[in-house]
Amino acid sequence: MKKLVLIALALGITQAEAAPTYTYMCKDHGRKLPVKIDETNNTLTWKGTTYSIKVKEDCGRYGWHAEKDGVGFDFCTATQGVADFELDGVSHDCDMKR
Repeated sequence: MKKLVLIALALGITQAEAAPTYTYMCKDHGRKLPVKIDETNNTLTWKGTTYSIKVKEDCGRYGWHAEKDGVGFDFCTATQGVADFELDGVSHDCDMKR
């Protein structure tokens, strides 16, 4: 068993790293509320609702399509930690929490 561990370490084999989690603070009617994107679980949480997400290729620098119960929206990022999305006819501007 020790030999297998030493061989794995020598080859650089490690446990898979967890996908990142991002938090953005987004404006909602004058307040800033968090959006949490969890790529490990493929979820986006906004105002207590958790949506399933898929990577969206044509969505700014990087982005996701979020959906739950037939309601969907695109969360698109730009450079410098800026993002935006529109839900229920309301646009939300966001900044990555650092």
